[in-house]
Amino acid sequence: MRRATALFAALLLAILLSITHVTSPKALAGTCTGDWAIGIGGLGDNSSSVFVPFVNQPVGYNSADPMSGFHEINRLFWGHRNQCPGDHIRLIGHSEGAGILHAWVTANQGVGNANAILLADPKRAPGPGWGGLSSTPGSGIVGYPLAGVDNWFGGFPVLTVCNRDDQICDTSAGWWGYLFGGAHSRYNFNVWDYGAWESGVWYR
Repeated sequence: MRRATALFAALLLAILLSITHVTSPKALAGTCTGDWAIGIGGLGDNSSSVFVPFVNQPVGYNSADPMSGFHEINRLFWGHRNQCPGDHIRLIGHSEGAGILHAWVTANQGVGNANAILLADPKRAPGPGWGGLSSTPGSGIVGYPLAGVDNWFGGFPVLTVCNRDDQICDTSAGWWGYLFGGAHSRYNFNVWDYGAWESGVWYR
């Protein structure tokens, strides 16, 4: 099973490197609303369309270049924070986007008045279940920010949501749920349905 997982991870990497087209969503003018949200989608969702109905600012990035997503989150977050220092900022990511957001939070864990929601995070640390896809042998070839699993969030409130049949965030699941059971899309993408200060792991 580990060998099959590593093979599939390598296949995902090949797909990742083949995706180069980016449709960047228009950067929205910052408005100080008191509560503002950024969303970043997964592999191939270069315009973060899965979050468009629910966030103030979707992240446009090249999913074949995860660092482009990391830098864009950074630009959008600090741009809004500087313009609206009193606003609470919610960040939400799915799949590859969750992994990129995970790394961004780790690098910015001292930031206050913000929270993150990670859906199907490939960098999820074990417990419950196994670690995410970034824990598989050979996954390190992908490099930062997607390599490795951890929960190094400091005092930054982070809620991790993983469906127990989703191989991306729990490699004990096997691929059936991901490929045929809808496990990877069976998440609530509405950032406003989550608490602004929730943290921990939802594993269901």
